[in-house]
Amino acid sequence: MSGGLALRARRYTRPPPLRRVLPLVASASLTCLLVAQSTRPADYAPVCELPPDVRAALEQVEDLSFSFAHPGFYAVLEYLETTGETPGQTRPPIEIDDWTALLERSADLRGLPVTIEGVVGRNKNWRFQQEQHRHLGPVWQLELWRADQPITLTLILTDDAGDIPVGAVIRATGYFVMLRQYYSETKQLRQSALLVAQGPTLVSQTVAHTGRRSISGATLGLVVTVAAALLVVWVLLRRSVGRTRHASQTPRASGPAPISLADDLAVWAAEQPSDESDNETDQT
Repeated sequence: MSGGLALRARRYTRPPPLRRVLPLVASASLTCLLVAQSTRPADYAPVCELPPDVRAALEQVEDLSFSFAHPGFYAVLEYLETTGETPGQTRPPIEIDDWTALLERSADLRGLPVTIEGVVGRNKNWRFQQEQHRHLGPVWQLELWRADQPITLTLILTDDAGDIPVGAVIRATGYFVMLRQYYSETKQLRQSALLVAQGPTLVSQTVAHTGRRSISGATLGLVVTVAAALLVVWVLLRRSVGRTRHASQTPRASGPAPISLADDLAVWAAEQPSDESDNETDQT
């Protein structure tokens, strides 16, 4: 009997008041939020190590323009030139393996240090022509590409990179500035992501480039062998044709001559008057 009363008592126990539950729910939600914030990936951290004036200049950048002569580009470049700070000093750089992230999250990644890796397709240096920017030069412009990426990458370096060959694979960490457009050599409209850095952190030669060199050497050897064989055949044919032509040019009589030159001379001599008859005529 007492057991039955206890069950009924537990069954009809009134729930705690709502004012007691709400603080517990709010506390649990706040704890979950703090844990989630502390475990978010580093690439979503809102920390930007660039000074406020540089960040303000980057806010004026317009993506997909044909020129990267924007205040944000000059501000980042001058920051690296004057401070000598390596990108990624106060926060770990973001590894960008898929370059489409720079297309999809350009506004979120602008001004943050990112690490990329690509193949050098072009390397040139140039100086600024504007008087207010001449103190920034010279800079080295490297155009990077990868076969599995839909865009290219323009890397502006403040350090001397003249010894980096075309075809090398480089790894660099720099500040992402903007997306730009350009026309390729085939007059096709392309997109490229612009990064500014001091210099590459790793330079290596591609395996594919070395393989192309060895294949080219083997092909060159085959071409030389075939050319030498053709030259020998040509010389032999030329000698054979020369001997045949020399034999065909030797004069040969096809039959006896119809007129005897000796007989003609004898007849002519008999018909001419002698010298003695001429003298007799003169004396008469």
